[in-house]
Amino acid sequence: MRFLDQYRAHLRPAMQLSPYPSQAIGAAIRSRAPRCRLLVFGISDDSELWLALNGDGETVFCETSPDRIEAMRPRLRGARIEAMPTFGLSVATSTDLPLEALDAFPGPQELAALTWLAALTWDVILVDAPPGDRPLDPGRAVAIHWASRLADRGTHVFVDDYERPLEERFANALLRDRRDTASCVVPASEAAPYRKLFWSMGDPTGATPEPRPVALTVATPDYARTWRFCIDAQSAYCRRHAYEHRVIDPSRSPLHPKWAKLEAAVGLLRQGRDVLLIDADAEISETCPPFMDLLASHPDRDIFCVKGISGRPNSGVMLLRAGGLALRFLEACLAHRQEPVPPEDFVTSEGENGHVIWMLKRRPYADALAELPLAWNCSDPARSEHAFIRHYTNHLRGWLERTRGA
Repeated sequence: MRFLDQYRAHLRPAMQLSPYPSQAIGAAIRSRAPRCRLLVFGISDDSELWLALNGDGETVFCETSPDRIEAMRPRLRGARIEAMPTFGLSVATSTDLPLEALDAFPGPQELAALTWLAALTWDVILVDAPPGDRPLDPGRAVAIHWASRLADRGTHVFVDDYERPLEERFANALLRDRRDTASCVVPASEAAPYRKLFWSMGDPTGATPEPRPVALTVATPDYARTWRFCIDAQSAYCRRHAYEHRVIDPSRSPLHPKWAKLEAAVGLLRQGRDVLLIDADAEISETCPPFMDLLASHPDRDIFCVKGISGRPNSGVMLLRAGGLALRFLEACLAHRQEPVPPEDFVTSEGENGHVIWMLKRRPYADALAELPLAWNCSDPARSEHAFIRHYTNHLRGWLERTRGA
């Protein structure tokens, strides 16, 4: 039977997922058929559809409600259903739970054995339980955590009810930010766009790329449009040297965009990726050498930046080595972001540059710092012609505005 025929034959009015998100999940299941391995957190009126669409594969359900398991088992004859504990975690108590705390809440032992002892990989994982509708209901933090741990690069992972704060936070932190694949959000319909399904896509090639150095830029859509010529120059530079270029929209981070760039860099450093952290209004010239040459020529340094007009480190362009002190340095900046910096280190009230200056005075970070030549972060019009990176701030911003207005 064709996918659409099979799909339409098993649609039920009582299904919680609307046709558009469920169609995306069904298409992902069939893209891995036959022998698709499907893991679903939650059993409901949708479950019969997943079993039907994966009739030539293997389906495992994990459910936290014993009553629901008992009620649904007759309708899901032959299906494998594993009980999953809630650990007493409610939506209210887990929405702001630190990510590292989730390691203390293991999933079902049977599922762990099935996955690791049998060397089984999952093709599609759907997180649609516990319900999580009210503050005192069990939340989905543990289920999303387990989905992120069980997924490999080729696994499609779906998280329903992404419009809710808990689902959005953990799907972003554990899937969107940590998986090197594409992701998107599927609305329920044009009439109900507030209902959302998050989709972290599996790589159809199954390839696991070598961790490449990353040039990381953080910019809201409006800011990215304003400085598109700079961002395009950054992309061209990365293509020349086989680096990855990432432009991240900070609007989904609870932090100010200036702090969100440090948060994003922390995630990449934890993956073992060397990072060139560069502002969106910084243009890389065609003569700029590979930034990895700086790491090779200074093996005893982990943090690289230019001293700006004020004679202090400027965070608009920073090179950070993975596996050294750069990660601890950024984590320290973020940990102390609510603290006022000394007056001599102050730059702006909302930005991170003052904390960068402050932390770089401390050991061991001061010992890991290498000062770069001005050419790597130049905001002086008189010296910008031969600069590797022209940063349109301070005097160079004024020069650009005068030039454009001329």
